[in-house]
Amino acid sequence: MLRIYTFLRQNKAIGFLLGFSFLAIVLFLASRITLEEDVSSLIPSGERQNILKKVLDQTRFSDKIIVSISSTSEEVNPEALTQYAQQFIDSVNFQLPQYVKNIQGKVPEEGVREIYDFIYNNLPLFLNEADYQNIETRLGREIIEERLENNYKNLISPTGLVTKEYLFKDPLSITALGLQKLEELQVGDDFQLYNNFLVTKDQKHVLLFLTPSLPSSETDRNSIFIEKLKAIQKGLNQEFEGVEGDFFGGVLYSVANASQIKKDIKVTIGIAVGILLLLLVYYYKRIYVPLLLFIPGLIGGITAIAFLYLLKGNISAISIGIGAILLGISIDYSLHILTHYKKNGNIQKLYREVTIPIFMSSSTTAVAFLCLLFVRSEALNDLGIFAAISVAVASVFALILIPLFYKVPETLSEDKNTFLDSIAGIEFHKKHILIIGMLLLFLGGLFFFTKVEFNKDLSAINFEPEEIKQKERRIQDIAGRASKSIYIITYGNSIDEALESNNDLYKELRELENQEKIANFSSLGGVVLSTNTQLEKIERWKEFWTEDKKISVKTDLIDQSEPLGFRAESFDSFYNLLSKDFNPILLNDYRETTNLYLDDFISSGEDFATVTTSVDVEKEDLELLIDKFKGKKNLVVIDRQQINESFLGSLRDDFNSLIAYSLIAVFIILLVCYRSFELSIFTLLPIVITWVIALGIMALLNIQFNILNIIISTFIFGLGLDYSIFITNGFLREYETGIRVLKTYRTSILLSVITTLLGIGALFFAEHPALRSISMVSIIGVISAVLVAFILQGYLFDLLFLNRIKNGKPALSINQVFSNSGNRYKGDKLYFKSAVYDNYRFKSVFNEVRQHFQKEKERYLKLATFIEENDKVIHFYSGLGILPIYLKYKKPGIEIIGIEPDPEKLVIAENCFAAKTEFLNFSNTIPSEIKEFKVFILSKEPLYPMEGEIRDLISKQAKTVIILDPKYVYRWIIDLNFEISYRQNDVVVLQKLE
Repeated sequence: MLRIYTFLRQNKAIGFLLGFSFLAIVLFLASRITLEEDVSSLIPSGERQNILKKVLDQTRFSDKIIVSISSTSEEVNPEALTQYAQQFIDSVNFQLPQYVKNIQGKVPEEGVREIYDFIYNNLPLFLNEADYQNIETRLGREIIEERLENNYKNLISPTGLVTKEYLFKDPLSITALGLQKLEELQVGDDFQLYNNFLVTKDQKHVLLFLTPSLPSSETDRNSIFIEKLKAIQKGLNQEFEGVEGDFFGGVLYSVANASQIKKDIKVTIGIAVGILLLLLVYYYKRIYVPLLLFIPGLIGGITAIAFLYLLKGNISAISIGIGAILLGISIDYSLHILTHYKKNGNIQKLYREVTIPIFMSSSTTAVAFLCLLFVRSEALNDLGIFAAISVAVASVFALILIPLFYKVPETLSEDKNTFLDSIAGIEFHKKHILIIGMLLLFLGGLFFFTKVEFNKDLSAINFEPEEIKQKERRIQDIAGRASKSIYIITYGNSIDEALESNNDLYKELRELENQEKIANFSSLGGVVLSTNTQLEKIERWKEFWTEDKKISVKTDLIDQSEPLGFRAESFDSFYNLLSKDFNPILLNDYRETTNLYLDDFISSGEDFATVTTSVDVEKEDLELLIDKFKGKKNLVVIDRQQINESFLGSLRDDFNSLIAYSLIAVFIILLVCYRSFELSIFTLLPIVITWVIALGIMALLNIQFNILNIIISTFIFGLGLDYSIFITNGFLREYETGIRVLKTYRTSILLSVITTLLGIGALFFAEHPALRSISMVSIIGVISAVLVAFILQGYLFDLLFLNRIKNGKPALSINQVFSNSGNRYKGDKLYFKSAVYDNYRFKSVFNEVRQHFQKEKERYLKLATFIEENDKVIHFYSGLGILPIYLKYKKPGIEIIGIEPDPEKLVIAENCFAAKTEFLNFSNTIPSEIKEFKVFILSKEPLYPMEGEIRDLISKQAKTVIILDPKYVYRWIIDLNFEISYRQNDVVVLQKLE
């Protein structure tokens, strides 16, 4: 990354061109993606789930607004109610045509005639077996006589002109039996027509049904619609004394939720962001820092959308929404880089300290998000890809852009500690009371973490104002609805196939209604029939109306009507009806009858169609009803609560698996990065502890998981992992070099915690339950994560690594656990390989040391034979201290000093646990008091100014000189009265002649 930084710094024009080109390409691709606002994309996949998803995609669940117009006075008659209703319809049609598709509840006069004619012309299709039994009772001579007398009275009454046509076309009122089937299109039978309006039988209420043009998700435009509708209602309530209108629909909850979320975010996030901006500007001393922090995350998000466009062309809008929250983790990378850069101001040191931790954090977090691909949900699969790519790209751009654009304060050396630095400087892991407290929390969490419940009821995270709930209850009482409504949907590859299944369903529901197992149902099963069913009904009509029966009825009608003044041909239309050759009708024939509103029931697409039936049932009978129809062919029962519970339960199970997958994937990444089982476990363990503590606290506080906060928990998982990786790398830096850098790491983590708590945590003060649930889980998770990282992780590292080094012992490893280190070292008295390796284990140079020692061990073994047990040895250019440490194990009685001018190598050598023992020291200069040191080892040709000092020391006090550099010219040593006693394998030993 340093090379990229240097290149861009030196070639700003090229860098700008590359950056602009990249942004232009990803913005272009991202702008072409299709956002899918389909909530069903959250539904887990599977054979049953896929069918349900297909049904939900196809079926139109029109979320109607029910308008109730009620009498508030005993003196008010239904005439006033219908006048109010008519004015309401006129006002809505005039003022809100763009918001309302249609209004049901009034049947116009021409509509009544249209429906009557439709039923009359296709009468056999609307009759069932009970109707034929009823018709049979009307064919008796006495009954015909009675009906004709009643018809005559109606004809001479004031309404006779209206009823004349109907009476002559159907003197036995058979069509009325068919018309009764239309009542089944509405749930309930507590209504009657008055002035062509739907009025309750007590004539105290009129009901209208508005079909909105906008989906409930269009909350901004629906807010305007609802306000205008309220204004119309308020005006009419004032105009009509004793009459009050009200309305309810699911859109009211949608608007209330959206309004509350906007209000909560404006108040809580507005204040939080203001405080956060001030804090960031105060700490980093640059006003542009807040913008700089978010740029890498924004680029990451845009790049992820562009990638998804290339991959599949669309993305779930839900994924983008949730992913935007999860992208908060990318700010962490910017915070870490900014904090380290602010503290040291050295670009080389910055990249050396943060590059590996940043890439480790982003790769583990990205892999954890990719584990969402194992969840059987399209939306969450999209979320996994979106978040993973966003995080990975954001980390790269953070490493490039932050150092390029952030100007380090000029007064860096005099930069005073802020309150954050003071807090970060506290060694929490050394406070015994904090350690005990965290251990108690962890132990308590072990007892309670399995008791956190998953709330599958989506209504629990919806904002439901009491005012709207009262409206809902009041209108449900007026409509006579049972306590529970469900949908039963039949489906097929064609409309006819779906209708065939619906006909069978209709018969079963009719039977259940007769048995009082359901309250009522709304179905077109008695109205719209499949072709086969129509043919059967036509055949039944023919079977019933035999020639003898038709002649008998005609004879009786003529005989009984003549005394009343009817002519013989008066009922010719009826006789023609009985002999008519009926044919099946198509769905379009039904749809041409405008007042049937069949689109509320039937939906069709390419090779797939659905027919919807609404059923009202008491709660205690619901389970039996669902069980009865469960598993039936071409039929799906949709109870929203049960679907939520079933499929959200499936998502919960998937998330349980997701945790396991994530832990395994993260462990593998850590193993690859650290190349150490112990460090991988050590870094992952705090995440497990955090999870146990957080869940334990949630269980104690009775905080439940839901579909939103369980997804946000992946964000907390990522943050905790981020903290754990940075703390591990901070401690490893101290373990390797002895340099205390943890304060800087803790400062950046504290900034991350404050950012998260001010952002998501501030939602705790929101009124919306969904926002509060997200906030509570975030607060508990983030605080648990930072406490575990600062206290328990630090304590464990001190215990297992740093304290052992101070006491001259190796850091604890698996080998150390299963064997005694002293005995293990004695088992290898030749090379002491394990002893040497243990000094560098878990350090960044471990592989380098291992390769070097494997290559040089034979040379080291040989040169050790030229050193006596009590010799005092100086090793010039000792590097990482490998040879001095080996010689100390090989010859415990010697005293040895390693001289290494390179400060980076020197600190590593100085911080080996062997260097904590007596008579093994390292220095970057030649000590002044070394008169007794007689053995000198040179690993390479000395450089000025050390060369002169070395020559002087060798000439004055050397007894043995060992040269490991084959290119070194040692003639001058021989001239000092030394002889070559050994020269092989690039080892030259010169000894002083007595």
